[in-house]
Amino acid sequence: MFLVDVLSGLLRPACCLACGVPEAWPCCGRCLPPDPGDVGPWPLAADPDLACWALGPYRDALRAAVLAGKLDGQPAALAELGRRLGTALAAAGAGADLVTYVAARRAAGRPRDHAERIARGVGAALDVPVADLLAPARGRDLGRARRAARSPTRPPPTRPPPVAKRRLAGGRVLLVDDLATTGATLAGAAAALRVAGARRVEAAVLATAPTARAPPRPSHRPCSWRSHCVVVTRFRV
Repeated sequence: MFLVDVLSGLLRPACCLACGVPEAWPCCGRCLPPDPGDVGPWPLAADPDLACWALGPYRDALRAAVLAGKLDGQPAALAELGRRLGTALAAAGAGADLVTYVAARRAAGRPRDHAERIARGVGAALDVPVADLLAPARGRDLGRARRAARSPTRPPPTRPPPVAKRRLAGGRVLLVDDLATTGATLAGAAAALRVAGARRVEAAVLATAPTARAPPRPSHRPCSWRSHCVVVTRFRV
């Protein structure tokens, strides 16, 4: 463990990151219940065949905790939220043979290993090994690029999907990231893992935007028997 991680763990405030209640880090039970209700799975909008799990929507206390972990020098919060996510997945019956994550390219400034920290928390809770299977996608940072090119008429920028580093001999892979906004990055990473040989891929994130979830598929209600029967009239000859 790096010295920075040790110091951040010692110096972090022991209060709720959302409301400030003391001795409730990273979030108190009122702001973020330790046992979330519906964590999934639900289909991803960018790939309806990819099942996705999440602690909740990207708002309120969960948003505050994620931003504190990514931007406010509290990366340990991401690992703790990942552990909560893994515990919720285990309680929901989810399983995997391997956990991996959407890697980010190195850049100057704040650490960018958010997904890895979350994945290690998930893997510890599920008692599943964590492996670095994906090479970072090339191109500009999507968050910064979208903020710079925010326009009502211009589509949001995209980048090539991640690439698998090695072949896989089947198995169930749980793909972890911090957020799902459009779901395009998760869909591309899942496709790369399938091409590399993964038998089944599911995704797990801390929080989701409304645009990430695919609309529910219409249910096919069974028709009444009268709509399918053929009425035969007998005529006397």
